[in-house]
Amino acid sequence: MNRARRIVAGTAVFGMLVGISLSSSALAQDASSSASAAPLTFIIGMTNNVVTFNPLTAIETPEYEVNGMQYNLLFGFAQDDMSAVPEIAAEIPTKENGGLSEDGLTWTIKIKPGLKWSDGEPLTANDVAYTYNLIIDENFSAFTSYLPFTDSITAQDDTTLIWKTTKPSIAPLIPPWIYILPEHFWSQFKDKDAIKKYDGFPDQVTSGPFRVTEWNKDEDWTLEVNPNWWGTQPTIDRVIFKTYSNEETMVQDLESGAIDFAASVPVDLFESLQGMEDQGITTNVGGSFSFSQMSFNQCYVQKDCAGSTGHPALKDVNVRMAVAMAINKDQLVDRILGGYGTPGTTIVVPTTPFWHWDPADLTIPSDIEGANQLLDDNGYVDSNGDGIRNMPGGGEELNFRFIVRTESPDGVKAGKLIAGWLKQIGIGTDTTAVTDAKLIDAWYALDYDLYIWGWGPDPDPDFILSTFTTEQCGSWSDTCFSNEDYDKLYDDQQAATTPDERAAIVKQMQEIVYTQIPEVVLWYDNDLQAYRSDRWTGFQLQPTPDANGDGGYALFQYGTYSYENIQPVTGSGAGTATSSGASAGLWIAILAGIAVVVGIVVLVRRRGSDEDRA
Repeated sequence: MNRARRIVAGTAVFGMLVGISLSSSALAQDASSSASAAPLTFIIGMTNNVVTFNPLTAIETPEYEVNGMQYNLLFGFAQDDMSAVPEIAAEIPTKENGGLSEDGLTWTIKIKPGLKWSDGEPLTANDVAYTYNLIIDENFSAFTSYLPFTDSITAQDDTTLIWKTTKPSIAPLIPPWIYILPEHFWSQFKDKDAIKKYDGFPDQVTSGPFRVTEWNKDEDWTLEVNPNWWGTQPTIDRVIFKTYSNEETMVQDLESGAIDFAASVPVDLFESLQGMEDQGITTNVGGSFSFSQMSFNQCYVQKDCAGSTGHPALKDVNVRMAVAMAINKDQLVDRILGGYGTPGTTIVVPTTPFWHWDPADLTIPSDIEGANQLLDDNGYVDSNGDGIRNMPGGGEELNFRFIVRTESPDGVKAGKLIAGWLKQIGIGTDTTAVTDAKLIDAWYALDYDLYIWGWGPDPDPDFILSTFTTEQCGSWSDTCFSNEDYDKLYDDQQAATTPDERAAIVKQMQEIVYTQIPEVVLWYDNDLQAYRSDRWTGFQLQPTPDANGDGGYALFQYGTYSYENIQPVTGSGAGTATSSGASAGLWIAILAGIAVVVGIVVLVRRRGSDEDRA
């Protein structure tokens, strides 16, 4: 989430010149230091921001990326196909190795011995049991769906976790995306409210390969190697995430060498970087493992819906169907994604074909004429001739408040196209572009009609399916959709005893969401990435790319495979104080000159307000 800054020209010039001087090492060490003594630093540019490093309150991609570098899961995701693999666990439990009882009600999970937290304390099965029980006892509903049918979770000893359930469950192998927390640190928080107030910095105790050591809010944050990390020791010493208010500046910094990696590059800028291998830049097309959606406020019947401001017309599936029919998804993919994606259908991405349901004959067509007819047939007519339809009987106009995100240029563009299509079927929109922080506030307050956002769900469909259950209203639910049949099927798929049985249930659930239309999946988008290949090598793509070389993520993966293996190209000077080619003496002279210029400017103009938090 990017925040605009209001700073006077002199300070801005200073920041710009210092930024150039930092190059890919951020000049964290004194300019007189030798390059060999400098930390090996890798810098990532992105336009999204963080508001917390607390693993229990994180929401957005950069927060999950950083927490994935700081904390571990019980089971992680394989590099090649993202199936469950041991992380803190020593092995995958099965009946054959004694990990699952014959009645399917008891999982015995072995924990790797000798693990340590960043402060040197042992990481044991007790920490896993503590974390899972904290989720259940304090009812962190964003995570409870990962722990269904739980009877008890206990540590038999330091390396043995016993998970008992009231009915057979596949939950341990989904796997639960719950970062394991150190009991000796987190037990200081007495209740859920105290936990929510903690932003995860600077005194956090972690287990992963890196740990956040500096946070300049709304600007950048730095992670350094955890000396007690027990996995593959990274070559790089630290990683800096730098936020940008616009993608153009981010790409310019990649081209100049001020950053080493650019995340989520817009199509036009991505295409401008293609073919620049001889200039040291490589592009990467990540797979369509995420989607963008337009959600309808569906909070009408649940107990948690008091205060919802959703338009009454959105109760009617015919209105939602008409809106869906008005949207031309092919045009969205072509005009906004430049073909780097596919039209959306269901909430389970097609890159997981075993779980994905194809609507086939039930596919909602793009049909403006049909949408108009549907609204006419259901009594939504323009009562006063102003071009906007009214509720049946001449009531409230069908004018919807439509929120798009300033952090997503693609979403803003899509909002304009969709508003134009809705106008053609007599539906008005009041479109507002807001920061992610403001959208989150509106989302939790149920103070919206429509919004565009997106998901990067787990490889297993359980999580994204859980977001449409009734109990997720007020937590992960996009819309506060509620359907008793859907809720029952969700429990059924968690209790399924075979993958085929579960897949059949998962597809029924997708059909319910698709036909009831609490939201419209607009597209499945490729993640477009670019990096300085003249400086860095060793990226580990996840999952295995397709025959065209597309589909694997270089960073922002389901794991830390690249972070553990990135290394500088021999002789490139990547990540050192002199990687830009300037000597230490020259930097001292430049900085001295900058100081004089800034001193003169500051005499003339005073600094403006510290920050505008939009």
